[in-house]
Amino acid sequence: MSKKQGKVDLAKFREVHQEQREQAKKGPEGHTLVARAVVRLVEDQLKEARVGEYTIQCDEAKSRKGGGKAPSPLHYFVAAAGF
Repeated sequence: MSKKQGKVDLAKFREVHQEQREQAKKGPEGHTLVARAVVRLVEDQLKEARVGEYTIQCDEAKSRKGGGKAPSPLHYFVAAAGF
């Protein structure tokens, strides 16, 4: 099967998902996850966070005294629920 850019390899996705399920059945011992973020206020309501190797921004809509330059915290929350 040839891989096309932008397509999901469902077999690989299922394999990884199954491995994660098997690990979860063994219990939480030895599976500690630590995640840290460094957040700074850029301007008004615009904030920037460094999480691991990524930098993301968060803002509020202009109607909420923000600049509308990035997704709001609620937008990130809703997206996270989908992940």
